[in-house]
Order: sequence, then structure tokens, then C-alpha cells
Amino acid sequence: MRNSKEDLLNVEASETVVVYSFLMLRSMVSRPDCVENVMGAIRRLRPVLVVVIEVEANHNSLSLVDRFIEAFLFYSAYFDCLERSNQYRMNLEGILNTVAIEGQERTTRNVKNDVWRAFFERFRMIEIELNESSWYQANLVLNWFVYGSSCTLEHNGKGMVVGWKGTPIHSLTSWKFA
Repeated sequence: MRNSKEDLLNVEASETVVVYSFLMLRSMVSRPDCVENVMGAIRRLRPVLVVVIEVEANHNSLSLVDRFIEAFLFYSAYFDCLERSNQYRMNLEGILNTVAIEGQERTTRNVKNDVWRAFFERFRMIEIELNESSWYQANLVLNWFVYGSSCTLEHNGKGMVVGWKGTPIHSLTSWKFA
């Protein structure tokens, strides 16, 4: 990511570009030069929309105790959610990396949506409100699942936070460059 350049992609001038970032930025929090480079490359692509899905948790505290408590609550809800949907459980190394590893070796640094908002504003990005159709569609999807009633959808600024039994799990926001 440190060497990302927009010219690595073959984008024609007449094409419309949308960037979809799924759990990508959290791995770059500890490497500001990477995230700055990626955001600069994205900006130069001139996308009409940037969709960002990230973990909605603060696993970046300097205090081991604070990180442990936040990670314990988050991963307890996350595992409960996955267990009920019969999906694979997350690798325990991810928890170890979040809680116990320090410095540059800790590659998983989840931060909450407010941190991303402040970061995107530095790049003159404007958050776009999710329309009612998006909320309706999200509710329809939840209703398909047996335990969908345990999922929560909450407004967070102009975006959405998906949770499990009230614990925030992921945030979804959309952005455009000013």
C-alpha cells in the first residue's frame, strides 16, 4: 500500500469510478504513510463515491486494560453472532494482535467512525447520507435470517452501524470528494 498509485489501474477518462473499501483501512492505522498514500491515490482517481465498511470499535488504546476490555466485549458479541449463523469463527490470532501486541507489530487497530470522519475531512471528503432505500434494504436482509432480530441497525452521523444485541460491529459510510 505504501507504493499504491492510481496509474496502476487502467481507468479511462469516460469511466465512472466507485471505490469500495471493506475492512482495509484498519490495517493501515499503524502506518500513516500507507493510508496517506492510498487516500491520495484514491483522490486522484476522482471517484464519484467511496464506500467504507470498517469495524466499529476502539481497539487502538495505549492502555492494555482498555484494549482488552473493548476487545473482549466486541469479540464476545462477534463470536455470538457467528456461532448463531453457523459461519466460521475468526482466527484467535486476530484477538492476540488486537490486545497483546505493541508497536508496529500490532497491525489490527480498529478505530471508531468518528476517527475516520476526522481523517476523511482532512482529504476534503464529504459524508453522504444513506437514503431510506438503503435502510429498508438492510432491514429486509436482516429479516431473512433466523437471528436477524438480534442484529441492530443504528444511525451514526449519515452512516449506519450494524450491531449484535446492541454491541456495534461494523460501520458503513459513503463519501465523496469536495
